[in-house]
Amino acid sequence: MKLDTWRKNKGHSYRGLAKLLNVSGATVVRRWCLPMSHADYRIPSFDHMKRILELTQGAVQPNDFYIERN
Repeated sequence: MKLDTWRKNKGHSYRGLAKLLNVSGATVVRRWCLPMSHADYRIPSFDHMKRILELTQGAVQPNDFYIERN
C-alpha cells in the first residue's frame, strides 16, 4: 500500500503524519507520498522507513517506495 493511500484512509494531513513519524515537516512526508515519476519524489531513510512500517502496522512496506504497482 502506498503511504499516501494509508494517510488518506486514516484521515491524516501531511502535517499530522509528519508529527506521528517525528519528521521535521509536512513537505518531507508529502515528497514520500508523490508518484514515483514526480521529480520531487523521495524515498524515506532507513530510520524513517522503520517508523512508517511500525506506524502502519506493516500496511506500508519498504517495497512500496521502490516498486510502482497499479
